[in-house]
Amino acid sequence: MFKNSFIWILFLFGFSLYSQVVQEEKIENKPTNSVLDSKYKRKIISVFNEPSGARYFSINPGVQFISSSVDIVGPNGKAVMAEETNSASRNTKLMYDLKTKDWQIGEYWGVFVLNRNVSFLNTRQIISVTPTVENQNGKENVDLQTEVKGTYSMLLPVLYLGKGGNDNFRIGMGFGVGSVNLQGTADFNDGIGLFTNAVIFNSGNTLDNKIDNLGRYSLLTTGNIDGDPYKAYLLSNLSAGNNLELLGAYSLLTGKSSGSIEPISYLMFAAAANGQLNPLEIYALSTLSRGKVDSRTNYAKSYYFFYELPLGPVTWRLGFGGPFYTQNNYTIDISGFEMSLYTPIEI
Repeated sequence: MFKNSFIWILFLFGFSLYSQVVQEEKIENKPTNSVLDSKYKRKIISVFNEPSGARYFSINPGVQFISSSVDIVGPNGKAVMAEETNSASRNTKLMYDLKTKDWQIGEYWGVFVLNRNVSFLNTRQIISVTPTVENQNGKENVDLQTEVKGTYSMLLPVLYLGKGGNDNFRIGMGFGVGSVNLQGTADFNDGIGLFTNAVIFNSGNTLDNKIDNLGRYSLLTTGNIDGDPYKAYLLSNLSAGNNLELLGAYSLLTGKSSGSIEPISYLMFAAAANGQLNPLEIYALSTLSRGKVDSRTNYAKSYYFFYELPLGPVTWRLGFGGPFYTQNNYTIDISGFEMSLYTPIEI
């Protein structure tokens, strides 16, 4: 809903500005090549000092305020990861986008290629709750001791609305490909992963049966996004031999755990095991209440909608977009709302 509203706002705002530019152009009766004949106005760093913009490409260092969300939908559950808080100190980051020269294909249209680079950290989950007077949408942003973090880089051919030259506003949309690196943990059971795992574990008749039930349930519901065959084997045969102990060691050695022991989960399984499991085996069980997120791809579909306005030596930009892709039956959608100020360095 937010995405659609933002896109419509950009479209309507850009269309009104487009109409205004056309009317002013008609009134002033300027020639179509007025940009090339005008004086260079912007006080920016430019190697060739051309009013039409960069001759080859531009480097765009600056600062950006960006709020990100990560939606992960699996075959048997989903996790919606959100920001802890949206504050200037937490969400303001350095940016270093790259952009090719503009190819003006009409008086008010053109194309360029944009490279965007973003980092994110999401430590809250949005879960479903009973609607109340204060919370009518039935969603709540809570801390489940989970987090996902990572980076993505997008390469986007962009179609923009705007006149040629680096003194004019731009409204544009780009679609391309992205590279994503994502790690962390998530609760794929809408905030009740620990409770659900306790029910599954206690449904078994013997200890081996309880361990097997939890391992197979975890394999189906709490994430094997990276398609790790060794982890899948351990989870599907968790009570066999010393597989439970191996899973605990594997999680610690590969970093595919939360990085710390979850006290409530650990104590719950320690009590349920009644002294029959060692600490490493109990730790392995306690990690299964949270799904592991470990995903990398160089082929994510990506999009970006933006409006930007030159303001003297800097450019102000408002944008929305991100990569999305499917991996091992998990759909991952990373989106960010961005407001930035950057100084073009034209080459």
